[in-house]
Amino acid sequence: MIEKQRVSMPGRLIGVLVVLVIQAIGNGFLGWVIVDELNEDAEHGANVEGAGVFYFLGYLSIALAVLALVCVVFTVRPRAWVRPVIITIEAVAAISGLINLVNGAVAGLVGIVVAGALIAVLLSEDVVEWYR
Repeated sequence: MIEKQRVSMPGRLIGVLVVLVIQAIGNGFLGWVIVDELNEDAEHGANVEGAGVFYFLGYLSIALAVLALVCVVFTVRPRAWVRPVIITIEAVAAISGLINLVNGAVAGLVGIVVAGALIAVLLSEDVVEWYR
């Protein structure tokens, strides 16, 4: 039987996980606020135009937050499927940042830069080796 020698978790990956947890908390909270506000408006009889899209975005935000936390847990005991999922989550964050930037929110640039930095770390050789 061939034993696979385990390498220690790269320090940059720990930084990625910290940022991912912060993003998950922020996304989960934002999703909860969106859904809660829509529910409160519905209880008071207000008709919000495009509520279906907002519900979708709120629940999507919550789902991505849960998925990000699951990825953090499965990075500690590395699984090969986790790295592509995190890269996909960050690609969605970069697209969201681009949409914000196009709509005039300069803060979208921060989202693009953070997502790009996290993807760059996740594509580095030592991090790829960690997930094998």
